[in-house]
Formats: sequence, C-alpha cells, structure tokens
Amino acid sequence: MTGRMLSPPTPPTRHTLHDGTLIYSLPVRVFGDFTANVYVLRRGDYAALIDTGSGTVQSNADLDAGFAALSDYGESLSWADLSRIVVTHGHIDHHGGLDYLRTLTAAPVAVHELDRPILSAYRERLVLTSRALQAFLVEAGVDAAGVDAFMAMYTGGKHRFKGGPIETTLHHGDVLDGVFRVIHTPGHCPGQVCLRVGEVLLSADQVLAHTTPHLSAERITPGNGLSHYLHSLDLLDAEEGVELTLAGHEEPIVDLRARTASVRDSHERKMKRILDLCSAPHNLQAISAELYPRVKNYDTLLALEKVGALVEYLSARGQVRVANLSQMEANPTAAPLYQTA
Repeated sequence: MTGRMLSPPTPPTRHTLHDGTLIYSLPVRVFGDFTANVYVLRRGDYAALIDTGSGTVQSNADLDAGFAALSDYGESLSWADLSRIVVTHGHIDHHGGLDYLRTLTAAPVAVHELDRPILSAYRERLVLTSRALQAFLVEAGVDAAGVDAFMAMYTGGKHRFKGGPIETTLHHGDVLDGVFRVIHTPGHCPGQVCLRVGEVLLSADQVLAHTTPHLSAERITPGNGLSHYLHSLDLLDAEEGVELTLAGHEEPIVDLRARTASVRDSHERKMKRILDLCSAPHNLQAISAELYPRVKNYDTLLALEKVGALVEYLSARGQVRVANLSQMEANPTAAPLYQTA
C-alpha cells in the first residue's frame, strides 16, 4: 500500500433474476485503484461467492466491507453461511483472496480442472510459468536487463499466495450445485469458466464492457492464446436468452453479442496493423513498441504478451514467416524477425 488516497469502491449492487435468485456485485480494489468484481449469489438458503479478490490488505478489506454492506439489502449473511466458493480462473486478482477466506469459512471451493493446480500447487505453477515467460521474453528480443525488469514485475506480489486443497473440480457442461451451468472458456486463462444462471451470464474476464481481455501466447501457458479465445467467444455467442452479462471487471453488459463482435473487430484491426508493420522484418518487442507506444510499467509486459499471442496466431496460419532463419540457425539466442508472408 502507498500513502496516496485510493478512491473508495462503489457500494454493492443487486440484480434480481426472473426466478427470484439474487446476485450481488461487490467491487474490490485488487491492485491500487484497479478494481475487480466479486459476486455473491443468493437462492434460498444457498449462498455462493464467485471469485475472491487479490488477497492484498486493501482487497480483503473491500471484500469484508462489501460483504457486510449486503445487510443494506436485508441480507443477514455471515462468511460461515457460505455454501460455495467458485474461482472463475487462476489469475491472482480473482483467486488471491482465497487464503484469507479460508480463515473465515469452510465453504468448498470449485475451479476448473485446468486451473486447479494453480490453487493446489501454486508454487510449482509459478516457477514453471516464470521459466516459460523468461524464455518468451528472450525470444521476443528483450535484452538481459529488460528480461530481469519484466520478471520482477511479473513475480512481484505473487509469492504471498499459498493455496491448498480444492474440493470440487469443474468441467465444461457441469451444473454446479444445481445452480451454475459451467461453460469452459480458455484463452485468457486455460481453466477460465463462465457461469450461466438463468438469464444471467457471469463472464469472468472472457468479455468485458470496455476492455479487450488480455491474452498471452500459448508457448507461455498451454490453453492460452487467440485461437482458444475466439473459440470461447463462439461458445458464448451460441448461448440463447442472455439478458445480462456480469463480468470480472467493469460494468454489466446488456448486449453480449454486440460486445463479442466488437472484441473480434479489435483483434482483427490489431492483426492487420501487425501485417502492415511486418512488411519489413520486426521482432516481437519492436512490434509491441509500434502497436502500444504509450503503455508503461506492467502494461508494457502485458502488451508484449498480447503481441506474442497475435503473432503466434498469424504464424500458425502462414500469414507471417520468420525472415532470419539462417541467423537463428547460427545463433540459438537470436530473436526471430517476423515478416508478412
């Protein structure tokens, strides 16, 4: 925590479904002013928490305050009353508060099978992903000092999470507790799930109201990447009767298909820009600097990972080729230079 004042989160909001199920949105500040949405679902005596915040002091405090503020809606709910915790995906702004919640409730935790090891064997996954990211950065053309800086950014704050046993493993098509229909939507995260409850879709980070969700190359994490992500959008476009989409960040979405179309268009525009840039050979870092010239700090790493995902997609489809194969054969550490095919 820094000494500057952070904007307080907005109070919880309530959504009443056609069958009387209640879903409360609890905004929590997960890193500085960056906010994630935690949800509480109430159906009779059943109460579920969807996502947990990041586990920072501020995030836990906002989670406690939001949960207590449910009393403003007449809810007399304690942490001990929770029937279930669902983690939509294994990114720390959504699962990092789980260690803290384990001190407050014995509610069983559910997560998709591909993200279960992130919660149950967290240290192992952090080490393996860090190694893969480091190799990607070298291949992207980042120099040694830049690699060290990016790795410090990536691992910063992640070591506080410990994790532990998980009670329930989710799969595509499951109906959890007779309440949530599970839609497996990899791309942003290998085990990300969206949850369908009546006319409401809880979309995690698959579809956000304003931001195009972050992607990274599958060479960093299998199950990530644009190909998986676009297939997951297809799954959501096939959902009928979605009247409201509640996402992991930002505001509710009232027209899901219009938003997914906008997200697709954003990716198409970025890939066209990459193809134009690569009329002359570029490494990934050079492409990222051209595509995202104003990003700073951690967003620079996110931009580079996103470019890696887009170029990986184009390369797999033969739309770009490596222009410096001889150099790469002579020097195993040479970064590939991509050129439009």
